[in-house]
Amino acid sequence: MDEVYDLIIIGGGPAGLTAGIYAMRAKLNTLCIEKENEGGKIAEAGIVENYPGFDNIRGFELAQKFVEHAKKFNLNITHDTIKKIDTSDRPFKVIGENNTYTAKAIIIATGTKDKKLGLNEDDFVGRGVSYCTTCDAFFYLNKEVIVVGRGTPAVMSALNLKDIVKKVTVITDKEELRAAESIMMERLNSAENIEVITNAKPLKILGSDKAEGVLVSIDGEEKEIKADGIFISMGHIPNSEFLEGSGIELNKSGFVVVDKSCKTNIDGIFACGDIAGGVLQVSKAVGEGAVALASASKYLNSLK
Repeated sequence: MDEVYDLIIIGGGPAGLTAGIYAMRAKLNTLCIEKENEGGKIAEAGIVENYPGFDNIRGFELAQKFVEHAKKFNLNITHDTIKKIDTSDRPFKVIGENNTYTAKAIIIATGTKDKKLGLNEDDFVGRGVSYCTTCDAFFYLNKEVIVVGRGTPAVMSALNLKDIVKKVTVITDKEELRAAESIMMERLNSAENIEVITNAKPLKILGSDKAEGVLVSIDGEEKEIKADGIFISMGHIPNSEFLEGSGIELNKSGFVVVDKSCKTNIDGIFACGDIAGGVLQVSKAVGEGAVALASASKYLNSLK
């Protein structure tokens, strides 16, 4: 594309949309590029109870409010899958599947994606295996399901399912299942239809035409645990593959390294939200979106 934008925001989740709202109010020529649906992974959450101003709201509804707010300010959002950022020259080039975009400054807000087991689960996705409880829970109304995972993601999945399915069996390879918030563990432990199996290492998804259960190893002994559906909740990894070779510094886990002003190691490039690591919470993402835009604005003013 011939147009040179003041700012390109890569990612249309809470962090990216917040940056976009502030950018439009600052009258910056801005383009937001989102791979899939605007709103980010918060749309997959069940009930959100820890975002200020909403004591109880569905994740999908909260995501839609972010999108509606951004569009109210006429944020230009396009859909493309970004393959590479070329930082070798100024202005920067953002190379996607559909187009190449050019900008004086970039904010990276691409978030995270679901971490896989690394077994044979890909053979059963859509056929009894899912990563999204809020998307697929009602397919298992009054049936028995398994959640394979660790920590807060596994606990959240079990709580999202408990009022829909007949029984939830949580399988974790850890000695103990823990969540970031004690209230979540209280709800898990008080649920009569949730069973937790610890020290269980998943070995294989069972089934032929569809998933029928999980083969696990407990204290060296193999055991088959059967269910109608399987939800994988192992946590998240950063969407940062497209940054390889860009010169933008990543830590050993693949998250973008930033300072307190959301600046990366390259002047004019910033990162915010889950892609920058730390606590993966929507309130943090929103705050960092505002900080990243303030830093980008200061940088753009310096060019003048």
